[in-house]
Amino acid sequence: MDHHPPYRAAVLAAAAVFILYLLTLAPTTAFWDTSEYIATAYILGLPHPPGNPLFVVLARVWILLLSPLGLSVAVRVNLFAAVTSAAAAGFLFLVA
Repeated sequence: MDHHPPYRAAVLAAAAVFILYLLTLAPTTAFWDTSEYIATAYILGLPHPPGNPLFVVLARVWILLLSPLGLSVAVRVNLFAAVTSAAAAGFLFLVA
């Protein structure tokens, strides 16, 4: 018996999570860590220990890639967080 992972369902779950994040996306900075990560991604710095250097570097690349769209830096980083969270939800669907 062939067993194939439910990739299509995982993509649908990830898309549903992304749409939910997109509908509730903050247009600017928010409280606590989000403002710090937006700022450090923009300047390519390090947030408070232990920091998340991978997130900061990838968010900086994302900021540069989306710069032609004219979106604010906060919206670009929040979109990056939405995309990565949706991808994580899709992978969690496959694992679970």
